[in-house]
Amino acid sequence: MPKSPRSKQQEAKRQEQIEASLSAIFRDEAGALPDLTALEPKRHSRAFLLFGGLVAGGLLLIGIAWAGFFIFKPFHGFTGQGLQVSIDGPEQIVLGQEMTYVIQWTNASSDPLASADVRVNFPTDFSVTSLEPAPNSEGLSWRLGTRARGASGEIKIKGLFSGALGTKTALQVVGTYRPASFNSDFEALTSRPLTYVNTVLEGAVTAPTKILPGDRVVVNYSVLNTGSVPMQALEARLSLPAGFVREASSTGTLLDERMLLFPIKDLAPGATTTVSMVGSFASGLAAEVGLHAETGRLGPDGIFKPLQKSDLTVTVLSGDLLLKLVANGSDISRPVSFGETLRFALGYENTALEDIRNVTLRLIFAPLSLTTTSTTKKTAPLHLVDWSTLEDTASSTRAGNTLVWDKTSIGVLERLPPRQDGTIELAVPVPAYTADMPARNFQVTAEANFTSLGGSVVNRTVRATPLIFRLRTDADIVAEARYFSDEGAPLGSGPFPPLVGQATTYRVAWTLSKHLHELKQIQITAPLPKRVSWTNKSSATAGEISYDEAARRLVWKLNRMPRDVNEVQVAFDLQLTPADFDAGRFAELLGETRLEMIDVDINEQLVRVRPALTTDLQNDEGAKSKGVVRKP
Repeated sequence: MPKSPRSKQQEAKRQEQIEASLSAIFRDEAGALPDLTALEPKRHSRAFLLFGGLVAGGLLLIGIAWAGFFIFKPFHGFTGQGLQVSIDGPEQIVLGQEMTYVIQWTNASSDPLASADVRVNFPTDFSVTSLEPAPNSEGLSWRLGTRARGASGEIKIKGLFSGALGTKTALQVVGTYRPASFNSDFEALTSRPLTYVNTVLEGAVTAPTKILPGDRVVVNYSVLNTGSVPMQALEARLSLPAGFVREASSTGTLLDERMLLFPIKDLAPGATTTVSMVGSFASGLAAEVGLHAETGRLGPDGIFKPLQKSDLTVTVLSGDLLLKLVANGSDISRPVSFGETLRFALGYENTALEDIRNVTLRLIFAPLSLTTTSTTKKTAPLHLVDWSTLEDTASSTRAGNTLVWDKTSIGVLERLPPRQDGTIELAVPVPAYTADMPARNFQVTAEANFTSLGGSVVNRTVRATPLIFRLRTDADIVAEARYFSDEGAPLGSGPFPPLVGQATTYRVAWTLSKHLHELKQIQITAPLPKRVSWTNKSSATAGEISYDEAARRLVWKLNRMPRDVNEVQVAFDLQLTPADFDAGRFAELLGETRLEMIDVDINEQLVRVRPALTTDLQNDEGAKSKGVVRKP
């Protein structure tokens, strides 16, 4: 259809407007138009076009994938409300009574859990009696697997605690879970504090409430199981109060100087057991004395865990005859060394208002067997001390390991008036250690017996508090320097006898030996003299030897020396270069050797010191009398 004149006019006008717009865009500052005929389209290779298409297509696919993820599975983020765990059960524990704990778990997340586990951690002294449901993993662990949103459940655990009264500990529950929308695990943790406040065991200590020194006393300790299950592997312990002298025939094992042990083993529900210690209180005590007893078990660490404790206070009255025993100026038990001399003073006094007649005094030396420290034979040695060198100011008579004084040796003992006193002094050494003599710890007890007080027949025996002597280890260090071996082969080098200005090398050996006890934290040291140098040549059967150059000191260290190890040794070379000052005499090779150690059995630090070494090699047959330094 042909256009009307008006339409043609409108079309022409629009074309003019377009041309005017283009001219305004492309015209330069001078008003001239560019030569557009010089522009030609750029041709691209087919490879370039193909690569561009692939890149564009890949970007389009990635964009579509991310758009789909956000459209169909929007990411909300983990809110932390995943698996929740809680504990329902008592915080205050009754030892020996069955306790119940309920562990509750809930999936509080808005999503399902791909996996979930619950682990319960009880104290090591907890013994399980019932589990609902049974664990399906190692230990007290439950694998819950996949759990829907809002799923929940519980685990019921019953058991007994057997630790020590007063213990504070905790029960812990750990939940591990993975939300379905995550590839990592999360944890939920809760705990409950526990305090051991009571026990199913009831105990009581009984004894006379008023006691005279010397009177025979029986102390009873009774234990009742009020629980519903047997109490197993029990033992009772009675503390020996200060001044209490136990009769040798008493039951129980002496665990240490002041503790008696009685195995109880099993105690059925409702059953009672009683243990006893028999003895007397020492003369001169006159005080209120506490009696203490405990029942419990040994833990896996070897430490006693008391389940029950009982106490009783008794009054010890003033006695008639006062005895006092001291050794080397002290009335306290202590360790002693082999060969040490013990100087005793035994004092006595009539503290009554009437005469005491026919007094007999005894000083009794008896072996002491401690279950924790005794490593010797059961047979007692013939003599605990060296009686052949006894010094006694009052001329006692001796029967075995007992010294006796009566009216035949001390006349006043026939009739001892009120306030009359006296002292006996004696000295006797502990024997030196020999391999054929079994070494024993021992105690010394002073006792007095008298037949009448005033006009009354009493036949009473009183005792002083025993003194307990525990033997120290016989460990010692020997330091020796040599130039030749026992066979005559040279161990050293250089001129011998030594010459001024010339170096001679010597072999030095430290030998640490013992027969008794375990040692720990052992250190042997010695300084080097000015004209001696360290060669850095050494060998040791145990431990490490080093040289402190700044302090000019040799150090040999060992962490421990077990009970069954009797000897260790280190050998090293030292080089001596004598000066003019040394000519015509023996030169010093090594300063004093100092041994420091801890005796594990008596828990005491000990020190041994040995004299300095010189070129006078008395133990070297090939070098004897050839150690004087000479001039070239």
